[in-house]
Amino acid sequence: MEQNKKLYPITFNREKEMHSWGTEKFAIADLGIVDPTVKDGWLAGNTFSDIMETYIERVSGEEIYGYYGRQFPVAVSFLEIDGQMPVMCHPDDEAAGQRYDALGRRTLWYITEASENARIYLGFNGEMTASGLYEKCLDGTVRDSLNVIIPQKGDALHISPGTPYSAEGHLRIVAISEASAITFTLYDPEGNPEDSHVADAIDLIDYGRTDISSCLKRSGSQAAAPSSGSRTVTADSQLLSSREFSVKEMKVSDPVKVTAGNSFTIYVCLEGSISIQVPSKNESKESHMENSLFKKGDAVLMPADIEEFFLVPTDRDTVLLEVLIESRDEIDDYINPDTEPYLEGEDYEGLENEADENDDADAGSTDAAPEPGNAKTAGGIRRFLKN
Repeated sequence: MEQNKKLYPITFNREKEMHSWGTEKFAIADLGIVDPTVKDGWLAGNTFSDIMETYIERVSGEEIYGYYGRQFPVAVSFLEIDGQMPVMCHPDDEAAGQRYDALGRRTLWYITEASENARIYLGFNGEMTASGLYEKCLDGTVRDSLNVIIPQKGDALHISPGTPYSAEGHLRIVAISEASAITFTLYDPEGNPEDSHVADAIDLIDYGRTDISSCLKRSGSQAAAPSSGSRTVTADSQLLSSREFSVKEMKVSDPVKVTAGNSFTIYVCLEGSISIQVPSKNESKESHMENSLFKKGDAVLMPADIEEFFLVPTDRDTVLLEVLIESRDEIDDYINPDTEPYLEGEDYEGLENEADENDDADAGSTDAAPEPGNAKTAGGIRRFLKN
């Protein structure tokens, strides 16, 4: 692979995992055990990990690389459910990092197909206890304690870390999640209850009642709203906005100019087809557009290195999911929120010395506490964080 060659919209050969309930096909994933290869272009045949090894910042974006390093943080897969999925849950970032040196797993499910008998189970329908959950997982009645959703095409479900979930019937789902393979199986109808991971997950589960209205967006229930920031897009619907990743549903009927900013972008084509056009120059330095055509069911990774591109629908009914990570500045937890920042034009001469003297005096006393207005701690350190 050449370091200076121009990157382009990347699609991958899907890796398939077979389960008793159906199939999961990974379209974009850097999970170690799942490492798909590039489908076409001059990168064809290289694995996702190969690309991240060579083009880390250019693929993810500078800020995202600064936090995640070589780990590409988002995965996209296609679930084909034709049976009964186990009851599962995932840890959050803090627990996964401490116990497994890995990311947690926040997930968005977008329903593309659902039969009349399909059901999704998500979160507890009442207060639960650890002992109660343990017993229900052993005797196979845990689904009775979960909220039941009759899914429809176009529904979007937010599955938070620590929230038990399951599904059954005929379902086709686009699953967007953090890049983590850590899954706790609480109950598997096809397995031995003694083999469940409920003991490992018992202190990571949210035992409160889940309000379905806060995690389910019905198709057409959200008014279209223009996006903000440097991105110029058509009217869209925000399906999820989290520190881990954000997802929008875009109905593209006219050409759209996109300025990518500091993040990679992933597009999943739900309906119709789209041409992604990237400004380029040939060997004679003449400007032209490089076109890549994507159709329903395709998922494409736009590296952060591609700063500007155009979405040109080739079908009037084109619908996309757009996935990216938004940069968020946060103040470190140890900073006192009541402290006053330095103000331009104010005279702080000698204040640092006075603060140093106070610190020296306090060092000899175990009872001394820092003053809320101490100028040394004013302001705060800002950094890019997920959580």
